Amino acid sequence: MMNEEENNQAELNKETEINNASTNNEQTTEVKKDETEKASKSKTKKVLTAIRRIIETILWTFVIIVAAMLIMISVSQKKAIFGHRLYIIISGSMEPTIHIKQAVITKEVEELQVGDIIAFEHGSSTTMHRITKVYSEGENRLYQTKGDNNNDFDKELVKKENVRGKVQYILPGVGEAVFYLQHNIPVLIGAIGILVIIIVARRLI
Repeated sequence: MMNEEENNQAELNKETEINNASTNNEQTTEVKKDETEKASKSKTKKVLTAIRRIIETILWTFVIIVAAMLIMISVSQKKAIFGHRLYIIISGSMEPTIHIKQAVITKEVEELQVGDIIAFEHGSSTTMHRITKVYSEGENRLYQTKGDNNNDFDKELVKKENVRGKVQYILPGVGEAVFYLQHNIPVLIGAIGILVIIIVARRLI
């Protein structure tokens, strides 16, 4: 009789051990599953954060450059910035050297010579043509100019005091972008709006 009870107790203990082992295995599996899910969520969050930062950097760069260009163009109509001015070409008179809608940076210089491309006041507008001849009248200088794409020389000689600067840099692509945004302000406003949304979302998260 005792042997039978002992056997029953042994079987009961064995079943308990099996159940405990099964429970432990299930708990271990659940822990591993939770850890995997957390790692996956953490990785996804890092990727999304990196993408957000890239987009934010691109938008900030875009807005800052465009804003700086627009400000410089506006200011250049009245005065130079550290001797430099920025213009967007709207005429084809200097093709193929300078194309329509390209951005051009000029610099104020003392000495000008034949072959230099200069920006000068012509009535109420600014013209950008090449010097073809230099005339001296005492201390005064007069410049004969002509557009590379024009058949005739400009009718009037350019006085030195009317020269706004010599072309230093031609910026392909930049002028087209600025010209486009000048006539499509909603695009610029949209970019600024996206930046504001990103900044507000970052503070709320």
